Amino acid sequence: MIGQPLRAFSALCVVAGVLLGTRANVTPARVPPRVGDYWILAGDFHVHAFPGDGSLAPWTLRDEAAREGLDVFAVTNHNQAFTARLAQRQATDTNGPLVLAGEEVTNRDYHLIAVGITQKVNAAQPATRAIADIHAQGGIAIAAHPGPVFVGYTDDAIRELDGTEAAHPADDKRERDEFVAFYERARRLNPRVAAIGSSDFHAMPAPVGTCRTFLFVRERTEAGVLDAIRNGRTVALDETGQLYGDPELVALVKRSIPRQPVDEHAGWRRLSVALAWIGVLGLLLFRGAVR
Repeated sequence: MIGQPLRAFSALCVVAGVLLGTRANVTPARVPPRVGDYWILAGDFHVHAFPGDGSLAPWTLRDEAAREGLDVFAVTNHNQAFTARLAQRQATDTNGPLVLAGEEVTNRDYHLIAVGITQKVNAAQPATRAIADIHAQGGIAIAAHPGPVFVGYTDDAIRELDGTEAAHPADDKRERDEFVAFYERARRLNPRVAAIGSSDFHAMPAPVGTCRTFLFVRERTEAGVLDAIRNGRTVALDETGQLYGDPELVALVKRSIPRQPVDEHAGWRRLSVALAWIGVLGLLLFRGAVR
């Protein structure tokens, strides 16, 4: 008999999550600043989605990205590109942030973000060959949360990178310093390598865009975004507010990017997602408990 009230409680959580999420679904207007010939877009190129290893569906992620002040993001599930292509197709005819198809190419010796790809990249190969496969598809290759553990990033591989995550959520200063040290090493080998800031979003409560990339683009399209990364016209922002990249571009970002407004609905929205997931899991767990 205990199963019936548990199922009722689970159903109530789902309903409460949906109602709360609808009430908190407020998206502020977003107008990217312009400097000379360039728009300055805010992007996040390391985002996981459902179905896959993320908790939010692509359309929900897009709404969340808009609320966090992003103009573009890439869906990059581990060794899977289906969800990313689905997300990109779904976003084609609607207003909101650009959605790019990607993958986190996940190998024991390296993690590599592929953005702008059309099909899955084989992870069972050296980093240099994976990067070549990405470039063959017209995409760009970004080193994901690089550190000493990723021995696959040889000098030859680093020379071929388009970008590296100089800003990525870190547990402590030591880990942040490792990301920056890798970025500085990459710049010595490839002066045009782009500084990238990414959230590595999987689930709430950590928001999309915790760390982000500012891009100087000539046009607000996928081609414009990829061109900016290929040519190093980026600035990375970490969760402490530190900026990384070309000093002239960093100065332009400091002058041009206003302070991100506080999203008063963010906490309620995250609570709505948690309630909905608790309810769904409860309904699945207790579906056979009623007699």
